[in-house]
Amino acid sequence: MGCLLVLVLAGVSTAAIYFLGYSNWVLIVLGILWLAATVYSFIFGHRGFGGGPRTDLLIVIAGMCITAAIIIPQREAQKPCNQPKIALRKLADAENKYFAEHKTFTKDLQLLSLSLKPEVYIYVAIADEKSFIAIATHDLCSKGKDGIPDAFRWDSARGGLQ
Repeated sequence: MGCLLVLVLAGVSTAAIYFLGYSNWVLIVLGILWLAATVYSFIFGHRGFGGGPRTDLLIVIAGMCITAAIIIPQREAQKPCNQPKIALRKLADAENKYFAEHKTFTKDLQLLSLSLKPEVYIYVAIADEKSFIAIATHDLCSKGKDGIPDAFRWDSARGGLQ
């Protein structure tokens, strides 16, 4: 029963996130469903698979942990202050690939063929044969009360994100 319950809840979780996104209410509903499955397995678990009486409970808990391990990083990546960091990492990968082919870095983002979100702004300040420096911002990422978006900087000579 535990395996079947995990498969059904994994399918429901995947469908809900695919169609409805990572909004708070979707995650709360999914959390309640997984908690209900845990309680159900605890109360009605059976001695399946040659294990003890709580084998179903352990299967459901393992499924819940795997689902959380998938959902949490994806939700964090969608936050406005994390998107410039992700964009800078993609830029660094593209710049390193360009450097391997041309022995220099480039300021022209068109040559790198990046697929970035439109709300993330990237500016390559310096690009030469040795290193590059890029700055990225997101309009909604402002930790101060001044309304000015926070800027994140990638300096390849200093090891990456600064």
